[in-house]
Amino acid sequence: MSGPKTTGRMPRQAAGAVPAPQTFDAPLSREAIEQALGSTDSARVEVVEQTGSTNDDLLERARLAAAAVPTVRVAMHQFAGRGRHGRRWHDARGRALLFSVVTSWTSDPTAASAVTLACGITVAETLRQRGIEARLKWPNDLLLSGRKLGGILTELAFDAQARASLVVGVGVNLCLDPETRVAIDQPAAALDERISEARLVSEREVWIGQLARAVLDAIESFEREGFAPFRARFEGLFAYAGRTVVVMQAGLPTLSGVPVGIDGSGRLLLSTESGVQAVASGELSVRNDA
Repeated sequence: MSGPKTTGRMPRQAAGAVPAPQTFDAPLSREAIEQALGSTDSARVEVVEQTGSTNDDLLERARLAAAAVPTVRVAMHQFAGRGRHGRRWHDARGRALLFSVVTSWTSDPTAASAVTLACGITVAETLRQRGIEARLKWPNDLLLSGRKLGGILTELAFDAQARASLVVGVGVNLCLDPETRVAIDQPAAALDERISEARLVSEREVWIGQLARAVLDAIESFEREGFAPFRARFEGLFAYAGRTVVVMQAGLPTLSGVPVGIDGSGRLLLSTESGVQAVASGELSVRNDA
C-alpha cells in the first residue's frame, strides 16, 4: 500500500490542543493598547521594540514642533532610560511597563512639577483598582511594600515658537531578574509579587493602556482645575505620612521633620524644629529617617 499523501502544508492544531504559552518577550500589540486606552480618536499610540528613552524620543520631536495630538509611545526596552536628576532606569526587555505621553501644555511652566504628583496619584489609584496596593513617595516614586515599584518623570519641551509640550514618562516593574535587581540602587518591587506571570503577560497591553489613560486624564484635569483637587488624594496615598523623614539634596541631608501635607503647588509641607517649611518638588527627594 502506498503511504499517506503529503501536501507540504503544516498540519492543523488538533482541537483542544494547548497553545504555546506567551512570554514577556512576545511583541506588544498596538491595537490592544489602543483598545485599553479608549478614546483613540484623541490620542495616538506608537509601539517600538526598543529605544534609548521614550521621554527623549518625544522631547526631541516636541522641540521641532509642539505636540498637536496627544501621543503615547511604548517600548519593550529602554537602554538609556532615566529618572529624576539623570538617574539610570534599569529594565530587562519586556519585564517592565514603559511608556511616555506627550501633549500640548498651556499652563504656567513652573506648574509642571506639580503635575508629576497629579500623574503619580492617578497612576497609583489605577494600580490599586487592579489589586496592587501602591503608595506614593514624594515627589515621583511608586512604592509597593515600601520598595520602589516604578516612577514618573515629567519634562517640558519648547519649540521655535515657544510653544510648550509636556512629556510624562512612566515605568513600572513587571518582574525583576537578579541582575536587574542588583543594578537598582534601592530596594525594588515588581507586579509579579502580587499577580501571576501568566496573567501579567496576557494583560500587559491592558495595564499600559489604562495607566496611559490615567496620565492623560490627570493632565487634562490639572490644566482645567490646577492641583487643588489632587491634594487630599495624595495625602491618602503618601507612604511616609506621620513619619520622620530627611530631605536630601545632592545626596546630602538638608532638612528633617514630619510631613503634614502638601500645598496647592505640590510642595511638601514639613513640620520641623523651626516650624512648617515648604519643600519644592523637582529639587529634593525624601528618604526615611532611618
